[in-house]
Amino acid sequence: MRSPITAVIASLGLLATSLTGLALAPAASAFEPTLTYVACPADVKPATTKCAELTVPLDWQTPDDGRTTKIALRVIPSPRKGGGLTFNPGGPGGTAINIGKIVYDELPRQVKDRFDFVMWDPRGVGMSGPKLTGCSAKPQPDLPLTGLVDWQKEWSEFAVVTGAALADCFAKNPNAAPYLGTWQVVRDMEAMRKALGYPAWNYWGMSYGTRIGYAYAKTFPGSLRTMLVDGSLWPQETLYRLSSQQPMAHYTALQVYSSVMGRGQARKFEKVLEVLDDTVLEEDGQTLTRWNFSQGVINNLGSQAYYPSIRVLIDSAYEALVVKPSVQTRSAAARALKALDDPQPDPSDGYLFSFVNCADVHDRPSAETAGRMAASAAADFGTTFGMSTENIVSCQGLAPDYSPGVTSAWSTIVLKTPPVVVLSLGDVATPWIWGKSMANQYAGSRTINYNGSQHVTYLSTPSTCVNDPVTAYLLTKRLPAENVFCSFAPSRAKQ
Repeated sequence: MRSPITAVIASLGLLATSLTGLALAPAASAFEPTLTYVACPADVKPATTKCAELTVPLDWQTPDDGRTTKIALRVIPSPRKGGGLTFNPGGPGGTAINIGKIVYDELPRQVKDRFDFVMWDPRGVGMSGPKLTGCSAKPQPDLPLTGLVDWQKEWSEFAVVTGAALADCFAKNPNAAPYLGTWQVVRDMEAMRKALGYPAWNYWGMSYGTRIGYAYAKTFPGSLRTMLVDGSLWPQETLYRLSSQQPMAHYTALQVYSSVMGRGQARKFEKVLEVLDDTVLEEDGQTLTRWNFSQGVINNLGSQAYYPSIRVLIDSAYEALVVKPSVQTRSAAARALKALDDPQPDPSDGYLFSFVNCADVHDRPSAETAGRMAASAAADFGTTFGMSTENIVSCQGLAPDYSPGVTSAWSTIVLKTPPVVVLSLGDVATPWIWGKSMANQYAGSRTINYNGSQHVTYLSTPSTCVNDPVTAYLLTKRLPAENVFCSFAPSRAKQ
């Protein structure tokens, strides 16, 4: 069965983006954030959970202008009162409150006994304000099902409609959209720590949550007891760098998956796509195209519990399109694709993703650049890998510098207890080299390297090589004596 944490992380569609800009010091302020406890919903478990709202400035640059918003949080108290452990599940746009109980249940008992567990939705997300309203569904690419793809034309047209939708949503939300960036979030996080009375956080950053950790460590280095960096972004990234490297990340993830699930899997994947470049498969009300086949594989490589289902899809599509086309083999391929269908996200999620990322990163590549990049990726790895560059147009229509960015200037970060950085060699969303670069920025950090394509690894795989030293670090602050390399440990298949 698939790890609950893995299921949640995959459902968020965690994608990394970039970091740039200069962090600004918060303005001198007489504003005091206030923590108000509220009644928890009747179905909240465990019964000891405390629900609260933290009132913070809408804009930490002008904290005394009278505008405020509320950050929703929940605390599961520990018996020992040993401080607070908190996390961010990524996105940006992932709600920690919705998945908090799932993550809590996966934690080792000694961790739950030691630390209060604090769940909170970052501003604009889930139960926290300020909320986006009135936005239409974010556009999706409309690419030809077969034949050659004119990436210059497709990405230029997509940039226009994306830019119009983002600009419209931004304009409709003047008291929300400009204030969702990570620069604001880390100040909320520090205010929360103070309000809860913790001397320092134990912080677990997952995917985009590693950017929060990075910005927090730079801004409030004395407020961290321990920090786990899991599925890391590259601290010196730009939107251009992210988008140009994502195709290689997806291709690398496919090769790492194939190395543990059968070396012929990557070859079969490529042969299926060669056929689907010229045709589509329609069977049992399901249409198999090069796009949904490729996405069905790539999008699920970040959760190794899906490996068996991915292999079924690749094998059945190969059988139906290459080896022995028949009604039976075509039906099998249709069933395998349906089993890996992604859930449809809430329309607002796409705007949160853009508004946070585009607040943090201030470069705006042109549509022409986007087209050239996609065409290059398609030539290097296959037609569908052009789609992997989609994030390059995700800030169209938004002005640069509408919010303070996250500092990307290289400097060594010195924490009292250096972080542990967990890396997957074939991480499909945040490549290994990004995490290695992040680890290099922290003095004295240690890495735990896992042979898989898993995105966010601690407790999402059964690897004791990964899980045991991380748990020990959280409890004792003792880092592994040296960097660790862990073999693949199979998960039980998703059911």
